[in-house]
Amino acid sequence: MPISNLRFTMTRLLTILLILGILPTAVLAQDETATPTPPDTPIPLVHAVQEGENLTYIAQTYGITVEELLAVNGLNPDDVLFVGQSLIIPGGEGEAVATVYTVQMGDTLADIAAHFNTTIADILAANHAINPHFALKIGQQVTVISRTGSALPQTVTGVPHIVAPGESLLEIAARYRLSPQALADANGLPYPAQVFVGQRLRVPNDTAVYRYLPGEWTDIQIRPYPITQGQTVAIYVDNLLDGIPTGELAGQSLLFAPYGDGYAALIGLDAFTPPGSYTLSLSGSGNRPWTPLEQELEVLSGNYGTQYITVPEEQNALLAPEVRQTEDDYLANYYTQFRETQDWDALFQVPLTTTIITAPYGDSRSYNGGPIQIFHTGVDFGAATGTPVYAAANGVVVFSDLLQLRGNAVIIDHGRGVMTAYFHLSERLVTAGEPVTQGQIIALVGSTGLSSGPHLHWDLRILNAPVNGLQWTTTAFP
Repeated sequence: MPISNLRFTMTRLLTILLILGILPTAVLAQDETATPTPPDTPIPLVHAVQEGENLTYIAQTYGITVEELLAVNGLNPDDVLFVGQSLIIPGGEGEAVATVYTVQMGDTLADIAAHFNTTIADILAANHAINPHFALKIGQQVTVISRTGSALPQTVTGVPHIVAPGESLLEIAARYRLSPQALADANGLPYPAQVFVGQRLRVPNDTAVYRYLPGEWTDIQIRPYPITQGQTVAIYVDNLLDGIPTGELAGQSLLFAPYGDGYAALIGLDAFTPPGSYTLSLSGSGNRPWTPLEQELEVLSGNYGTQYITVPEEQNALLAPEVRQTEDDYLANYYTQFRETQDWDALFQVPLTTTIITAPYGDSRSYNGGPIQIFHTGVDFGAATGTPVYAAANGVVVFSDLLQLRGNAVIIDHGRGVMTAYFHLSERLVTAGEPVTQGQIIALVGSTGLSSGPHLHWDLRILNAPVNGLQWTTTAFP
């Protein structure tokens, strides 16, 4: 038989076997989308710890011993329980629980399936989807039938291993002191199984939290979520490979600096960032390039309003667009400076003892009935001339001078591209190059520059992107 006819015949045979469901396991194992079926064992009975409960009370409630409860949950007698903690009750049998899971950064269908001891096929069925490769979006609601005995996702532990040339399942298992069968089971592989170069395996481990991410990525986190116009977003990544991560979001390059075991970047999405879907692109390189990764993010509307400002006629010349553009370009030289060092170590504080906000961040602005071309880049606090102005956080003064529009101004560099600015001051009490500490008096309130009365305009910028500084007074970054 000619080779071409033989290939055609084999292809038809494989197709028929697939349809009949009798294709040999060794062939199915080559399908990277194949996932293990949950074990055919009873669903565990799970108890959620309530206020005032302890191990003795819970054990007595279910007619078991404290020792049994400790053993099955991997606890020590002196461990402290917390409200909402899930405990497996030995000997009990639970039921499948329908729940809704909110997609996190880096989640895949395999990741979600593992958290709820289910399969990709069951998740697709529960969500009336047929494509196992559809893209998940952060914040997306996914219906899941949990087989963990709880509506809460269970923690999946393990460490990633990328198969190197020449490695076999047996060699990898021996390296981590596991049986080949245990390693195969942890990855939904039949045993014996062949592995291929570049394949990612989850190596069971009792302490490390495992993420089902592509390539060598071990962790990716983005917060806070949901993302809204005018907010700061923190992105944390970790990778098995050496090198420095890079990335892009909404047309801005991400500048990463060491943080914890990995790297973190801050990005500002200002009030004029159009709501909608954006692609977060991540990569990196060291001795060799990192596997690129993309994730869709949704940016919501900040629902900002419009401010109509009236200024005296003698200030009309300051309303010319070229005046503002010239000053913006000049200040960009300061706002775009980047130091890896993080000077702050806590929440930022409001720069005045008074919290009377006369103009919030983000609203579009019209001056003297003119067109709306800008938005309010900061927060205005009403205060009398001479009121002390305090540094919002530790940092170094990079600018202290008089500006045409913003009047007397002070800008503090807090590291990682984060700057706070204080405008329309009557007096500046610090000079460029001077280190300052949180709560230090740096200036006095005034009405200099383009101003209709005494107040403090407070800006917070991430690499020149103006964001709502009040977010930093309630959310710790990075």
